[in-house]
Amino acid sequence: MKSSIWPKLLSIPILLVTVNALSQEATLQCDIGPATREFGGYEWLIYSCSDNATIVVVSAPGNPAMPFYFSLSPDGDGYRLLGEGTGDQSVTQATSESLAALSIQDIAELIEATKK
Repeated sequence: MKSSIWPKLLSIPILLVTVNALSQEATLQCDIGPATREFGGYEWLIYSCSDNATIVVVSAPGNPAMPFYFSLSPDGDGYRLLGEGTGDQSVTQATSESLAALSIQDIAELIEATKK
């Protein structure tokens, strides 16, 4: 019997993002969704966070970038993109470039998609 670790990963704190803003630590809950979108030629799961501004982009099952996630959080007039994981670097690089090109409106639309 083949066991998948992926459902277990979704239920642990990978979707909790700690943000240090103005010397105050706040824990965001990033469990709204997911919406599924394609970036870098592969599917990713998009979750939005309790601040209604941050998103977490997690490699979907079958994505060679797995395990990998990105977070996009407000930073001044734009967004800060962070990524972490050990998946296929060519896929994560292509995805990083796609995510970096998202506009504030694109991110707002992804947030709304997670709520449907």
